[in-house]
Formats: sequence, C-alpha cells, structure tokens
Amino acid sequence: MRAIAEFSMRSRVRAVLLTMVGIPLISPAVLALVGLRRGSSDGLFVLVWAVLPVVAAAGAGYMSPLMSGLAITHFVGVLAGALVLRATRAWSWALIALVVATSLGILLTSQISGGILTSLLEAASEATAGADTEQLRQVFNSETQATGYLSWVSVITATLALVLGRWWQAMLYNPGGLQQEIHNLRMPLPVAAVGMVLWIFCLVSEHFVFWGAVVAFPMLVAGIGLIHWMVARKGWGRGPLIALYVMLVIAALPLAGFLCGLALIDSWIDIRARTGNKA
Repeated sequence: MRAIAEFSMRSRVRAVLLTMVGIPLISPAVLALVGLRRGSSDGLFVLVWAVLPVVAAAGAGYMSPLMSGLAITHFVGVLAGALVLRATRAWSWALIALVVATSLGILLTSQISGGILTSLLEAASEATAGADTEQLRQVFNSETQATGYLSWVSVITATLALVLGRWWQAMLYNPGGLQQEIHNLRMPLPVAAVGMVLWIFCLVSEHFVFWGAVVAFPMLVAGIGLIHWMVARKGWGRGPLIALYVMLVIAALPLAGFLCGLALIDSWIDIRARTGNKA
C-alpha cells in the first residue's frame, strides 16, 4: 500500500495512470490522496483524466449511462470530500460534502439514464433472461427507493476511498494523524439534530428508508469515531472494535440507531471535553 501511495505522489502522470485503470477502492483513493496533498488544481486535473475513459466508453456505447454515471459520481464524491477535508481539516464537513456530492450525482444519473430502477430492471432482464426482474421489483418498488439505495452504497464506498487516501497521506507525511482526526470527529449540533430528525422521518416510509441512511451516515461515522476514541482511552485493544463492525453487519439498524444517538449526545455535551481527555 505504501508503494502505491509513493508512486502516485511522484508525479501527476503516475497518479493519472493509477486512477485511469479503475482499480476498485485504489483508484479513487489515489485521487483522494492527490486532492488532500496537492489541492484542487492537481485534484481536478487527475479527476478529468480519470473520468475520460468512462466518458469515452459511454459515448461509444460500451458502458451504460447508469454505470458511467455511477463511476463519475464516485470519483467526484471522493474528490469533494478530500478537498473539503484539506480546507477545513474537519471530517464532519468532509463527510457532509461527500454525501451531498454523491447524492446529487446519483440523482443526476437517474435523470440522464431515464431512471435508475428502469435501468436496473433492464440490466437484470438482459443478464438473466428476465429471471431476476420480479425479485428486483420486490426489493425496489419505486425510483426513490432505488436512488436512495445506490446513494447509500456510493456514500459508503466513497468514504472508504477517502479514508484510505487520508491514511496514505498520514503514513507518508503525518504518522498518527488519521487516528487523531477520527478520535476527535464530532458533528456540529445543528447538523446532528437535523440529521436525526430526517432519519427518523425517513424510517417511517419504505420509499425513503435508504435516503434516511444516507442522511444519517455522517452521524453514524461520528458515533464510530467516538467508540474508537473510547476504546483507545480505555486500552481495550482491537476486540471491541472487531465486535462493533461485526454487529454493524448482523444488526445494522439497531446499532446504527445507537451510534447516531451517541453522536447526537456528543454533539450536544462534548463527551471528550467533559472527561478531560480530548485527543
């Protein structure tokens, strides 16, 4: 991993090559690293070259509007988060920027592709001769639900790429910096309060349930960051963190509610400051 980061930082051309090959997680993380280290000029330069093959493939008919839109949205969301993180040095605003940019990209993709649900149904019908179409209709019964789901997935993958890019930057230039940032991650109280209200509102409607997860995502990450800080402060090792991520897979909704609630409380009373152990 270090070799990839060092290779991409030697020149813009090398960074462009790594992003153009389209390696999942790695390519967008390289874009994040460039944006974090060198700023908007180099970041936008690499972004343009990264999406060039996608645009060319879509124009030639080798890639559907849905897939090309998802790819471009992913890169744009990662770079938006990286540039905001570079400017503000605050993960809270970086996550908000990433969520907004990614969600807008998915909505725009829906318009360009003629509807994400329609595109998914057509792709499933072509791939399986219609066998999975009915199952897909049962999972997504509205365009709002489909766009929300893809936004949620895109936000998660874009965040992972941004975290990897920031980890590379910390490894090369600021050892331990990422850990300190995650431990201090705390959402502004107005943002946390509005996010919680919107999430609860979305939970009561099946059409907006995934959009609720998108809105609550920054708070979820803030809650995870607080748990990381607490575990480090207590010296409990990695066991509790492994259990946390396993439980996020097994019982995602109840644990997400707990973490978002914890993030809201932290935004209100600043748990770290009250304990006198702010990292």
